[in-house]
Amino acid sequence: MNNNPNMTTHHQPKLIFLNGFAGCGKTTLAKMYIDEHLLALDIEGDELMPMLGQWKENWDAAANCKLALTESMVVTHLRSGYDVVLPFLLVDAMHAETYENIAHDTGAHFFEIMLSLTKEEAIGRLQKRGTWGEVGLPPLTERDLPDIEKLYDDMVTATSQRPNTINIYPKEGAIKETYKALLAAVR
Repeated sequence: MNNNPNMTTHHQPKLIFLNGFAGCGKTTLAKMYIDEHLLALDIEGDELMPMLGQWKENWDAAANCKLALTESMVVTHLRSGYDVVLPFLLVDAMHAETYENIAHDTGAHFFEIMLSLTKEEAIGRLQKRGTWGEVGLPPLTERDLPDIEKLYDDMVTATSQRPNTINIYPKEGAIKETYKALLAAVR
């Protein structure tokens, strides 16, 4: 259903589920996409979390609220006839399935993209960035390395359960080439 009277009805919106490790370029690519597509929406979970009161002390509850809010935003925007880019670090394959079902239910195209990096490169990029994505969290230290490695492994496990994932292999410093690969994947 298209609730936007200014939008032509022939456009079938896209839900681009952009999976990848923290610091791999998901946000940069999402922002590039929305800059070029009419009213496309980039939903950044890292930006939603700090908008929830006492989120640091209540991480699990805040994460659940973030997921519920994100799902609602995705449904609303797709039903309005506009594309959604959802940068995501998938550690539970059911989350991707939920968004795939939302796309199906709203008549949108669903594209599941994985920005694939080796474990060493992914962890190196995150360490170079120096922090998780959420504003207000402390800088990463060597003590965080076991959690970082487990998170990467969990992402690989969850992604391996998603057979229609399109892999893109981003090279550091080659964001334009990676963006072109993303556009080609979602055509």
